[in-house]
This record gives sequence, C-alpha cells and structure tokens, in this order.
Amino acid sequence: MLINKAKLEKILSKYPSISNPKRQYEQYETPSSIAASMLWNAFIRKDITGKKIADLGCGNLKLGYGALFLGAKLVVGVDIDESLVGQAESILRDLGGDYSAKTLLINSDIRDLFINSVDTVIMNPPFGVVRRNRGLDILFLKKAMEISESIYTIHKYSPRLTRIIEELANAFGFKIIYSEQLLFPIPMLFETHRRKIYRVKVIFYVLKRKQ
Repeated sequence: MLINKAKLEKILSKYPSISNPKRQYEQYETPSSIAASMLWNAFIRKDITGKKIADLGCGNLKLGYGALFLGAKLVVGVDIDESLVGQAESILRDLGGDYSAKTLLINSDIRDLFINSVDTVIMNPPFGVVRRNRGLDILFLKKAMEISESIYTIHKYSPRLTRIIEELANAFGFKIIYSEQLLFPIPMLFETHRRKIYRVKVIFYVLKRKQ
C-alpha cells in the first residue's frame, strides 16, 4: 500500500461527521489533520499494522477507521453513546470490504469497561471541560495504561495536567517518548458556544510501556 500522511489526511477528511453531537459527552470530532498525525505517528512506529487497536471514546470511529485502513488486525471501539456506536456500525457497513469483520464496537462507560488487552490505544478522550466530566480524561488514560503497551492520545494543555500525566505514566510503568503541542479547532456546535471557532491548546502524547 503506497500511502503517506497527506494521503491519509485526505482519506480521513472524507469520513462522515458525527451526527447530532452531545455536549454532555464532549463530542468534538477529531480534525482530520490531527487524526492523521496521530495515526501516522503510530503507523511509522509499527504500532498499527497487524496489531489489535482500541479507540476509547471512539465516537463514530474516525480514528479506528484510520487504524483499519493502515492495516490493523482488529479495532475495538468503545463509546458511552449508543447512537454513535450505531453510526459507526452503519458507516462501516456502507464502506464495505472487511472493515466490519475486523471491528468490535462496545457501548460502555469507560468506568465500567472490562476488555482483553490490546497492543495499542489511539484515542481522543473528553477533555473534562464540562463540570460532570472533570477528571474523565485521566480515567481514560488510566484505562489505556491498564490494557495496552502503546498509547497515542491528546489532552487539553495545562501545566498542572502535564505534571499529572507525567506522574501517572511513571506510576503505571510508562514512558512519554513523544509530545507535541497542537491547536485543536472546535466549531460552534452547542448553545453555550459564543465563537464560530475555538482553538484549544492540546498536547499529543505517545507513551510506551517500559521494558
């Protein structure tokens, strides 16, 4: 397969958008440019092709689809919103091929999730900006550390959260091998939004379990 990051971004840009996003779940779609960066990083580090991948807080499975396109053996998509799990199932059916056969979709709260180990987690978890979701981004990261060897994830930037993630990685036996600050564009989706677009500082992390 002849592929590069630019081609991957173009393919992801054609993936259907989330229908009827819900504010309480912070359903902000991962921009294709950021999704491509995450997936390409994992691909060149040999953490996708032939591997079992989990997409936690998968939404309609944009990241999971990208992993399948890059040759993942299996993708496990997990989301609390049953309607988005249904959207993902419908999209995969429409795409045809063996995408559906290589995907396991689970409707579950991350706090109640029990799944077998995977090789890699690639995720865009809730940032925890909605009051009821405070700390949820860290719960997602803890779950990823429990079930995988490699993690590709994005988190809202703050010096305090950066320290927490560094401490958590050390406690769980992981090492941050790469980090990059990005601007995550969030369009005007909900009634609480007052701007056409918000650009949120995030950090893209790559973590590996220490050998």
